[in-house]
Amino acid sequence: MRFKSLLYHNPAGFMSAVIFLLSAVGFAFIDIRGVIGCIIGFIAIVTVSVVYSFFSISSTKRLVKQINKSLRGEIKNIESFPLPVVLCNAYGGIVWYNKLFLSDILSGKESSDFKITDFFENFSFDYFSNEESVCAEYKDRCYTVFTTKVQDKNTPLIAMYFLDDTYFKTTEREYLLTRPFVMHILVDNIDALYRKYSDSKFALITSGIEGLLEKWLENHNVVFKKTANGRFLVIGEKRDLNKLCDEKFEVLNSVRDYKYENVEIGATLSIGVGTGEDILECENQAKRALDLALGRGGDQCAVFMNEGYTFFGGMANLSNNNSKVSPRQTSANILSVIKKHSKVVIMGHRFSDNDSVGACVGMEYFCRQNGVNAKIVVDKKKSLARPLINYLEADGYDAFIDHDDGKRFCDSKTLVIVVDTHLASLLESEDIFNEASTKIIIDHHRRMADYIDNAEVFYHLPLSSSACEMVSELLEYSTTQIELPSEIATALLSGIVLDTKDYVLKTSRRTFEAAAYLRQNGANTVEVKKMFAINSDQMTAENEIISSADTYRNCIIAKTDKKIDNIRVITAKAADDMLNISGVKASFVISRMNDKTVNISARSLGEENVQLIVERLGGGGHSTMAACQIPDVSLNEALERLKSAIDDYYEDK
Repeated sequence: MRFKSLLYHNPAGFMSAVIFLLSAVGFAFIDIRGVIGCIIGFIAIVTVSVVYSFFSISSTKRLVKQINKSLRGEIKNIESFPLPVVLCNAYGGIVWYNKLFLSDILSGKESSDFKITDFFENFSFDYFSNEESVCAEYKDRCYTVFTTKVQDKNTPLIAMYFLDDTYFKTTEREYLLTRPFVMHILVDNIDALYRKYSDSKFALITSGIEGLLEKWLENHNVVFKKTANGRFLVIGEKRDLNKLCDEKFEVLNSVRDYKYENVEIGATLSIGVGTGEDILECENQAKRALDLALGRGGDQCAVFMNEGYTFFGGMANLSNNNSKVSPRQTSANILSVIKKHSKVVIMGHRFSDNDSVGACVGMEYFCRQNGVNAKIVVDKKKSLARPLINYLEADGYDAFIDHDDGKRFCDSKTLVIVVDTHLASLLESEDIFNEASTKIIIDHHRRMADYIDNAEVFYHLPLSSSACEMVSELLEYSTTQIELPSEIATALLSGIVLDTKDYVLKTSRRTFEAAAYLRQNGANTVEVKKMFAINSDQMTAENEIISSADTYRNCIIAKTDKKIDNIRVITAKAADDMLNISGVKASFVISRMNDKTVNISARSLGEENVQLIVERLGGGGHSTMAACQIPDVSLNEALERLKSAIDDYYEDK
């Protein structure tokens, strides 16, 4: 038995023996008793190491024989197996390998320091013992590794068979990198720029923006063409798209900061990128991605890749369009769809708030005034708009029904109108929604990738302050000249007040015009104020939440594990009030919805986009008001995830 073989199986033991031997040499000049002790220790460790190595070698030989017995066909000896083979223990240590592994992978150099972690950085015995094959790279070579779990008495081991498929994987990688992509680029506010500047200045401005795009793409192997004023087309290979993604589409910032005559003109881009097997598929995906980027408010890029979307940008605060053409035309379109049905079910999102319920009430009245029977599906027990519901029902309003009554009311020919959300997963009743033959969507939230895409009418204005503002415009500009009762106007006004935080956030000229229209129709501002009142216990809980808050970067974060009624209302109000603290640009409150789910309420004054932060946690909303729910985490784990999302946001900004 060679000494190298003994040393390989127990390098730590023999290294300890060498240390004792060197110590004996050192003690020779100091104390003879130390020399004797070190020599005795040296002999003992060498003896134990040799015995251990002997049994280890014997055990390995038994295991190899056991594997040989299990082989079928012409190959009867694992040593002559046509692939490199290695056995490793549960800790990633190598216990045996065949000659091909030594020659082809280790280049003929045995090493006692070699571990399977040189192939797999995060080695997990449980994972590899349950996988039939895994991929590995080592010294510029690619391998498919087939794994088998074997047993040496009570010691579990893994046998790994290495297939060198570098050529095929390199070819596959090159094939994937040469797949095409199509990119559509649109200057969001090109029409506004045309109206604002003279023809000569407009030409210079658009030429400057085009120059920024050309400079951005000059080092990439792509085709870049202008297709219309403010519209551009880019075609290239995925290798260049990967580089653009790594650069986080920096052209978004360049155009946003673009100045003409030392004055920022406020131009922004929306970019849609599609990938696929062929140009036609890429083109279709690019159009859909551009629609998604526009639906999220513009100033961003949506990239469709690997059956999912990745977003870049979205930092600008865009102004609302003051044109009334859209609500007039949309109101007429919605009315034509409603009149084709005898029954309408209206619903908003789960845990409905004043904006959701108020918009539902407005659309119910729209249907009623046009002779169509409509009902509103809402879970009163979970609704955050309970004061509004109580106010309406006290006045004799009876359009609210629960899920079960909604199921009985609805049939396959019923029209469903969805307000204040465009995600089927967030609806009050997804069952009723799926049963309906026709759908109408009215929403103001920035569009998510999994939005409802089969609606007859999809009325989506991400720059509107609220769904109630949108519904108010539909009522005001309806061809049937609808006059609102004061309680309906009050309900709609409460939704606008909620989502604008008393006309502070996301307001535009259209917001105040909608509020004025509601006030003219008898909206009661005192009743609206009462709807948002909280009692002393809730005020105490809110103050405790705020007092526990800590700052993080430019944000302030509070968390609470209180289990009290209206905790979502309290945490939302606490998040709003924390924005009053000097220097705070965004606020977050972490609370527990139930034993399994943690809720995060997020608010900002517009300088920071909290939607982009909570999107990283699976949530959504607006740039100034957003939320998310995280299942199966503690409050502290949710806090760490939130901090990580904030870090990522500032890195991308």
